[in-house]
Amino acid sequence: MLIDFVGNRDAKQELEKNIETGDINHAYLFIGSEGVGKFTLAKAFAKKILGDSTLDLHVVRGNSIKKEQIEELISESKKNPFSGKYKVFIIDGFENVSVSGQNALLKTLEEPEEYLKIILIAKSISNILPTIASRSRLIKFKDVDDEEISDFLVHNIGLDSQNANLFSRISVGSVKRAMKYATDASAIAFRDKSFELIDRLINLNTDPFREMEFFEENKENLDEFFNIYSIFLRDVIIFNENVSRSFYINIDKINYIQKQNISTKQALEIYRQIQRTKQYLKDNANFELTIGQLFIGGI
Repeated sequence: MLIDFVGNRDAKQELEKNIETGDINHAYLFIGSEGVGKFTLAKAFAKKILGDSTLDLHVVRGNSIKKEQIEELISESKKNPFSGKYKVFIIDGFENVSVSGQNALLKTLEEPEEYLKIILIAKSISNILPTIASRSRLIKFKDVDDEEISDFLVHNIGLDSQNANLFSRISVGSVKRAMKYATDASAIAFRDKSFELIDRLINLNTDPFREMEFFEENKENLDEFFNIYSIFLRDVIIFNENVSRSFYINIDKINYIQKQNISTKQALEIYRQIQRTKQYLKDNANFELTIGQLFIGGI
C-alpha cells in the first residue's frame, strides 16, 4: 500500500500499479485543486521509488519558482544517484514556473537520464507548455467528497459530526483546508473576519483603502481570502436564482448571503475581477492599487 489516503483512490491505485509492474515513467504531471493530496502522494510515490535513498529526493515548492531553481535541478540531474538506483525530483507549483523555466526543463524531459524520475505538480494544466504535458504521464486528482472528508475528521481527528460536516462543506473538496479548520482556530477566525470585511465593502461602501491594513497583515493568506470571497459569490448567485438552499456551501453564513443586494451579473463581474487581481499580484503589480481596484472596479 502506497499510503493511507483520503480520496483520489484512482490516482493512488494507478501509482501503486506502476510500482508493482515496474512501469515507472520518467515524468509525471499531477493535476488537481489545492489540498487534495497531490504533494502527499508525490512524496509517498518518491519514497517507494527511492527506498532508503532519501538523499536522492530533491523538492522545489513555491508560488514563485525561478528559472534559476529549475536550472539548478537540471545541473543536479546530470549527477548519478547518491546511493540508490534512482533520483527523484518533485516540483510543486509547476504552473508558477515561467515559460523560459519550463523550456529549460524540456530537454531534460526529452532526453532523460535513465535514473531520473520527475514529478510535476500543478493546480491546472492551462499554464503548462503542451510539450511538457505531452512528455509526462498525467495523473488527475479530483476534489474529495464532503462525506469522505467528514468521516476522516470524525475518525482521525476526533471532531463531532456537526463540525466535521461544516468543515468538510466549506473546504470545497480540500482535505488540507478541512484539516486546517479542524486544528487551527486562527483559520476559522480569518474566515469570519473575511466575511465581515466583504460585508462592509459591499453593503456599507467602505473605502477599500481604509481596509488596507487587513490585506497588508494577511498577504500570505490572500489566496485563501480570494477563495472565501469566490465561494461567497457562488452562494449569492444560488440565492439570487432561487436554487435550493441545500446547494449552499457557507451553510453557517446564511445571514450574510441573504442580506446581499448584488445581482447575479454583478457577482459574476466581481468573480472575474478577483481572477484578474490574482494575476496582477502574481505579475508584481502595485499591491495597494490592485487591492483597491478589486473593490472599486468589482462592485
